[in-house]
Amino acid sequence: MKVFQSLILIALCSSFSLLKAQEVSHDLLLKNVTIIDVASGETHLKRHVGIDGDKITQIYSNAIIASKETQTIDASGKFLIPGLWDMHTHYFWNYNSSNPALIANGVTGIREMWGNMDIINMVKKQIVNGTITGPDIFTAGAIIDGNPPIWPGSAGVGNAEEAVAEVDKQITQGVDFFKVYSRLTREAYYAIAAKSKASDIPFAGHIPNSISIWEAMEAGQYSSEHLYGILEAVNSKPDELAAQPSAFSEKSMELMIDNFDENLFDSLATVLAKSNMWISPTLTVLRSIAYLDDSTFTNDPRLKYVPAFMTASWDPAKDFRFKGRPASFYETSRKKYELQLSLMGKLANKGVKIIAGTDYANPFCFPGFSLHDEMALMVAGGMSPLQALQAATLNAAIFQGKEEKFGTVDTGKVASLVLLNANPLDNIDNTKKIHAVILRGKIIDRKALDKLLASAQTLSGN
Repeated sequence: MKVFQSLILIALCSSFSLLKAQEVSHDLLLKNVTIIDVASGETHLKRHVGIDGDKITQIYSNAIIASKETQTIDASGKFLIPGLWDMHTHYFWNYNSSNPALIANGVTGIREMWGNMDIINMVKKQIVNGTITGPDIFTAGAIIDGNPPIWPGSAGVGNAEEAVAEVDKQITQGVDFFKVYSRLTREAYYAIAAKSKASDIPFAGHIPNSISIWEAMEAGQYSSEHLYGILEAVNSKPDELAAQPSAFSEKSMELMIDNFDENLFDSLATVLAKSNMWISPTLTVLRSIAYLDDSTFTNDPRLKYVPAFMTASWDPAKDFRFKGRPASFYETSRKKYELQLSLMGKLANKGVKIIAGTDYANPFCFPGFSLHDEMALMVAGGMSPLQALQAATLNAAIFQGKEEKFGTVDTGKVASLVLLNANPLDNIDNTKKIHAVILRGKIIDRKALDKLLASAQTLSGN
């Protein structure tokens, strides 16, 4: 009798629970997922995420029943994070094979650091109309460098008037920011800074050889790439370092390493944290340069996703930056890289604003894949998994002034998301364990992601 009564009670409770469950209708519903709050580091268990069009329209914590029309994904045991952003790319060089590799790795947005605006604007239109599957793009135009520029195809400017003319041209092309480079004169640099402020379009990139990081902060440079200017600013023998003809010579690197001053670094980090400047360390490319002579590093299986014409250019014998460099150059480069890597946790814990970028397609920087490398290197350098994850999600949104549109998993934001098989806060390498990607509201499951990777290899000719 008691058993019978218990069965009736269970049935009644189940019926009551079903009666209480809310029926919902969405284009797409992720059920029973754990949401990673990248702003706070909290995890929200057993949430149901409703998506309509390209937006997250509702997040439920109560019991729900999906309508028959709703595409429903059981995400039990899965972890949901915002779509990832690679904040330093050279995408237009080879966007065809880059697109599938990026999306397959959960990279739903990029900051293009050297955009051919005719190509970028064309690609943006094709992405919007669905002709191609690709990331959101935040872009610069041509690199603005001194005259002559380092890279062919850059805009070389010799004075303030030429700098202003180039900036005006890029404004008409629809750039999101201006990219400054190493050979700019002080006159041209400050003209760009003034025009940036007047037009309300930020400028970012290299800190020119003629400018210190202190001056760049004061001028309003919005991001500094590759940790440039930091070791120079915290050197206990600045005059000796400044006397070197190149910041990339063995002697310069040795001086940076030997005369690194921890107290000066703490002071710089404190000022950086209070400034408006963001740091884009691009640890991936710094590591690549340091290990360019190491065959255990360069024999990377991911080479199959890169076209031969690009991998051929990665041969140091064919690159003017590295041609003829002796083994001692790479030994010193590795020491410098290890010092730079060790600063990451200190910078982050001081409150310095950091974004994650890879600088692909520089040597052994792979579209999509290397952003996961970048986050792992940040953690190896002392940042927490949460801080590294923030650098590739929330911070990318804040940097662009678009935190109301993306960067966290919240109602009203664009539904570009990554569904993981394991918690990235436990181990940052778990960002690689991708179950599915949601790109602007459209789900791409594991089978489809694998097809994207296969197409990236095919498009690369491998």
